[in-house]
Amino acid sequence: MTSEIMILTPNAIALATDSAITIDNRKIYNGVNKLFMLSNDPPMGIMTYNGARFFNIPFETIIKEFRSEINDKNITKTIDFKEEFEKYLQKIPSKSPYKESFEDKLMKFIDIVSNEYDTFGKNDFFNRLMNVMLPLDSIKIVHDNIQSEHIEKAKVEFKNLCSQFKYADKEEDFIQRIFNLFIFEMFVKSFTGVVLSGFDEDRLFPIAYSFKIFYLYDGKFIWDDLKDYDILKNNIDVIVEVFAQDDVIKTFLTGIDDETRFHIVNFFNEINNNYTNELVNLINTNDNIDENSKNEIFNEINTFNAKNKVLPIKFNNFIDEVKGKNLIPIFKSIGALPFDELSNLCESLIKVTSLKRKVQPDLETVGGDVDVAIITKGDGFIWTKRKHYFNADLNPQFFDRKNL
Repeated sequence: MTSEIMILTPNAIALATDSAITIDNRKIYNGVNKLFMLSNDPPMGIMTYNGARFFNIPFETIIKEFRSEINDKNITKTIDFKEEFEKYLQKIPSKSPYKESFEDKLMKFIDIVSNEYDTFGKNDFFNRLMNVMLPLDSIKIVHDNIQSEHIEKAKVEFKNLCSQFKYADKEEDFIQRIFNLFIFEMFVKSFTGVVLSGFDEDRLFPIAYSFKIFYLYDGKFIWDDLKDYDILKNNIDVIVEVFAQDDVIKTFLTGIDDETRFHIVNFFNEINNNYTNELVNLINTNDNIDENSKNEIFNEINTFNAKNKVLPIKFNNFIDEVKGKNLIPIFKSIGALPFDELSNLCESLIKVTSLKRKVQPDLETVGGDVDVAIITKGDGFIWTKRKHYFNADLNPQFFDRKNL
């Protein structure tokens, strides 16, 4: 995992990333490069997050080879860099001996599930399966790109699992949930995110694109979740986007992160839904209230419930208003920051995320040196913080090379 941030202002782009990489959810290494200069004429930068390899080739190698390939091409727009990069990715399967079949992924997943079932037991395993939150939009995208014969093969295997685990009375729910979990664990979870940003040759304002790459099987892959960031189109002065682990930075910016908001809204909805039910139960069990009075009260409660359907919407709007009140003054300040302070802000936000991961009991999935770059129309791509695995004084030849 990682934490990355991109800030767009009318005259600059700031990019920052940590250096941590997680191996099999057990081991963390710091020192990985995730931010690269793509071009200096026009000025372009690229970041990657989540998956660090593509067909078992490090993305650092892929990006640097791609950079060399487009060096002589007259590319002037950010969108053209994105499209050229997508074309280059299509060549990768033929260059890599790494191929994983659908059957390989299916059998690997079944082994994982069987081990979890043995660990947690029948009831706990089923409850965990039913309650796990999954990104259904991404799951559907991948599902729609899996061949129908492979889908049927997986369902047969999951039906056998259902019988083996003795969930015959819950077969439909089990197969649907286990199939979604299979797609998430074996296809969606290992995606690689790409962020490409810069200044078009004929534009004065910055623009950026992000998308996700999902490796499927047998040399196939797809990309989706394309987003564009354009302060000119959106008529705003500042865009701040956080990639991968965003909870700490969003709390800093808005006062609340997405997960905390989710739990607050759920708790409010639960209270709202249960309140009138509890009230009806209390009235029903009160012998001091006659039947006619009870019916009148119930009619009033039903009328109240009908009017009260907009309350969850109002509560959501209230939270958004609170977030906006926190965000607006911060955005105004960000838009006025000089380049060095903009760089310091990005670095600090990544470091505070790293600090939180350090004091939490889980793996330190954000850490290491922070790389920061500022991209401007006039000065191009400028490193303000950059790590090296070697002594710079002993390797002057490295800095004589182009396109670094």
